[in-house]
Amino acid sequence: MSLQKSIVIAVAAFGLGFYVSEYRHAQQSPAVVDSFEPVNQIAAPQAIVNVPVDVAPVLQNTPAPTVPIAALPQELSPLERAQQLIANSAFPAALQALNEILKNNPNNTEALLLLARVLEKQGKHEDAVTTWFRYLNIEVDAKKFQEAITYLSRYLIRLVNNPGIFGASREWLMAQLNDLIKLTPDNGELHLQLADMHAKVNDQEQAQYHALMAANQDGTRLRAEEFLAKLTDNAIAEQTDDQESKVQLIRFGKQFLVPVSVEGKTVKLLLDTGASISGLTSSFINRNDSIVKSPKPIQLNTASGTVDSFLFVVDSLQFAGVTFNKHMLARLPMDNYDSFDGLLGVDILGRFDFVIDQEKAELRLRKRQ
Repeated sequence: MSLQKSIVIAVAAFGLGFYVSEYRHAQQSPAVVDSFEPVNQIAAPQAIVNVPVDVAPVLQNTPAPTVPIAALPQELSPLERAQQLIANSAFPAALQALNEILKNNPNNTEALLLLARVLEKQGKHEDAVTTWFRYLNIEVDAKKFQEAITYLSRYLIRLVNNPGIFGASREWLMAQLNDLIKLTPDNGELHLQLADMHAKVNDQEQAQYHALMAANQDGTRLRAEEFLAKLTDNAIAEQTDDQESKVQLIRFGKQFLVPVSVEGKTVKLLLDTGASISGLTSSFINRNDSIVKSPKPIQLNTASGTVDSFLFVVDSLQFAGVTFNKHMLARLPMDNYDSFDGLLGVDILGRFDFVIDQEKAELRLRKRQ
């Protein structure tokens, strides 16, 4: 064999051996995989995995040693442990873990939030609601506080509307709603729910109060006005027939005044179909303060913003031949108003089907059908 051919064969053999060696090395080496752990989730404990490491594959035939590619997980905190138990639906163990955390630190808001949700999952609604209130009493973050208020409001309303999932009395639920409304007095949905609950136990005054509070909020105004219209249907039905009644109006510029009797005193109220709540001016109340009974605070929404005021009960209000007993009015922030004594709004007008005849300055009313 010539020298030239020998050199060619040697080079080819060397190249083939190098290729086989590199191919076998690539097949035995572990692949690199990027991993991503979602935020706010606890990673499951990782197992120790032993993989072969090829040490000089061409030069040695000895078995390759093994090394771990994942270390033992760090020890979980008590809160992380509770979260892991919840993720695995191990609720009894999670309750035990959370109660242990709160035993050592009663003001741990994260633990209280988790505890409230676990108790709800288990159907322990009284304990869950109590825990939500515990949380609200110590949460200082305004955004988190408001989120909790929103959730608890919906939770309680859900319980009211699904008596089959909750065996406690409606009185207990009403008490919880009343406690919550103190923390969020402008929550129209809660006020509507309380209005309905009070109406069902014939507490007309409280039903009217919460309906008026709901009528003061844009999101619940229309539903509250409809509720108020139905609240005293029976009383109107007993005092009126299907015949149309007429009330002569007093012209006041482009508007009208309506004669109304409040506890025997004749007053002139400005007819205002855009007002949800009827009321008397502060000027009139200052002159007749004895008519104010059972005042309850309210923030009235006016064109110039919210104004602190109050609702109060009058023993009787007569309008269009109908007497409204224990009716609730608002103190209107109108000082030095002598031309009229207050406003007549939808809370009274809405209890009738009515038409305003502007040419005749006449208000025609009929019992709602």
